Amino acid sequence: MKVLVTGGTGFVGRRLSEALARRGDEVHVASRRPEAARRAVPGAKAVHPWPPPAPEALPSGLDAAVNLAGEPVAGRWTARRRRAIRDSRIAGTAALVGALGRQDRPPEVLLSASAVGYYGDRGEEVVGEEVGPGGDFLARLCRDWEAEARAAERWGARVALLRFGIVLGAEGGALPPMMRAHRLGLGGRLGSGRQWWAWVHVDDAVRLILHVLDGDLAGPVNVTAPHPVRQADFSRRLAEALHRPAFLWTPRWALFAAVGGFAAELVASRRAVPRAAERSGFLFRFDTIDRAFGDLLDQRS
Repeated sequence: MKVLVTGGTGFVGRRLSEALARRGDEVHVASRRPEAARRAVPGAKAVHPWPPPAPEALPSGLDAAVNLAGEPVAGRWTARRRRAIRDSRIAGTAALVGALGRQDRPPEVLLSASAVGYYGDRGEEVVGEEVGPGGDFLARLCRDWEAEARAAERWGARVALLRFGIVLGAEGGALPPMMRAHRLGLGGRLGSGRQWWAWVHVDDAVRLILHVLDGDLAGPVNVTAPHPVRQADFSRRLAEALHRPAFLWTPRWALFAAVGGFAAELVASRRAVPRAAERSGFLFRFDTIDRAFGDLLDQRS
């Protein structure tokens, strides 16, 4: 299979590109940092500039494209940062779909990243893929992001929308900074601590992307483990795995003072579950947070 991966040097994109190359697929990586991409993904057939300077800059004859490009969300949300987060996803996906659609033979499959932020703050509600969008900044962004990806359906592509939860890995993503904080004794509740966090082990995330790529799933797919956890439990279990306390409480006002609007994502409750993945027969290797922490901390030891 000839596959284009945008965001191929990112936390998930690099691992996906490596997995595709290992199984014998012809991997093309599109990256803002081509030289870094060549070093990060030595198994790639070719590296292409991102965004593409012209439609012909992308490889032709693709079977599939996996769109994972986007400015990182974590950090203080200034007005400028919000624009960068939004534009890198909306404009980037529109550019990709537009360029692919002008090819003589566009790819038959497009997998495009999104996030469980699509659902907004849902409290105690168990959230499957059938639930509609919320109304906050990230929910509106995800709605518009997905709409740009769905434009590929015009040429008959199967479009799957990968709604990621918090992706956990030993060497990237959300976990390393959390581990540093917990090792310093700074772990604990954020706000009430009762908000649900949907998460997924990076290995399961990559396996699920491959499962969607090879199968027939279309539309939204929650890339989350089957058992979301409350934030306070997440922190407590991570602290226990590290043999550290987790007694600190950070009130909402302090979170907003520290990171601005991004604090809303830390205290939002999204009890997302992977109904589409499980209905399609996908089996998670790390279905509980304790199994995930056990594996990831072993990797770092």
